[in-house]
Amino acid sequence: MRGWNIISLNDEIEKFLLEQGVLKVGFANKKTLEGGPSTVDITYPLPEAESAICFVLPLDRDKIRAFLRKDLPNGRRGHELDNIKTNIRVFKIAIRTAELLREKGYKSVPVFPNFKFREDVPGWEINMIPELSLKLIAARSGAGSIGWSGNLGLKGYGAPIIIGCVVTSAKLEPTDPIPPEECFCDKCKLCQSVCALRMFGSDESETLTMGGYTFTCSKRVNLARCQVVCGGLSGLDKTGKWSTWSPGRYPYPENNKEVMRLLSLAVTNAVKWPESGDEIGISESELRKDEELLNALVNDKEKLIDMLKTTKLTCGNCQLICWGDPKLTKENYKILTNSGCVIQKEDGEILVLPPVDAEKSFRAMDSKHQKLYYRELHRSK
Repeated sequence: MRGWNIISLNDEIEKFLLEQGVLKVGFANKKTLEGGPSTVDITYPLPEAESAICFVLPLDRDKIRAFLRKDLPNGRRGHELDNIKTNIRVFKIAIRTAELLREKGYKSVPVFPNFKFREDVPGWEINMIPELSLKLIAARSGAGSIGWSGNLGLKGYGAPIIIGCVVTSAKLEPTDPIPPEECFCDKCKLCQSVCALRMFGSDESETLTMGGYTFTCSKRVNLARCQVVCGGLSGLDKTGKWSTWSPGRYPYPENNKEVMRLLSLAVTNAVKWPESGDEIGISESELRKDEELLNALVNDKEKLIDMLKTTKLTCGNCQLICWGDPKLTKENYKILTNSGCVIQKEDGEILVLPPVDAEKSFRAMDSKHQKLYYRELHRSK
């Protein structure tokens, strides 16, 4: 009737999410995701799903800067906790959004933003195929856009954001992707230079089309390069001038054969590294007290608790460096590349030293200890 202010379900959901503190909200449906990979099939977690709701929250910039500088003693730990707790906060917002929709009679499932993989797919341990590719769904919904690194980002915030998602049987009105001129990424490609093993080390790009829109990012060289570095197995940059928070100092692998050999060696050696003494993950007792979280995890409860309490972040540079502002991103690059190199003493203590001093200190260590962090890759001709 004339004069009535009828609020759509889309508007009600968006208002609810913005009140929870999220930065942006987007909506996608099965039609707008057509043409995408299997990981955008929203019926995977909910067979009756018709729509997906995506939203994003920022990570703490001060803690990111301390992480990039390698501040001791808490530079790594501060960002790690912020990252884990932001993932949990995002999931809790998704839980409440799903509850709102269920109260209206729609089947709805909150999607955990990380650590959940399609274990029914052979080789999932290596390929780490996510339950849903939240970055692709979020990009198509307009909750963010894809940058050169392949990470989702948002203008004014850059790539250090965490994505939340709810899939629902409600038939929601889809929203369009962010226009190219509003993308956070200016293709400076500094993200490419802060991957120690150059997972996307060329200027080639790859594209993906969903629902009539095409998305572009850098072409991946080999996922194992990311598994080695972001998995914390090795951290020395190709240049030898800086490292991640990992003490691994393996030589740069020039080809796929060397990458796979490095992955095998590094996994075997890393389990023998001495305890560093710093905390990792989030307290299990804190997780066990969170009934809202535990009730929503259902059958994945024990597995995800184990993941959250043992998570140790040493990299993520391609996401963390880009703040969506050329000046700030360049400053982050300068901070990281001048932050020095991490080595680990025989007693487990972590040191951050200038590159020349780190090399000298490492070479002065016992040879058996050195072999836990460095071995030749027997280069193939």
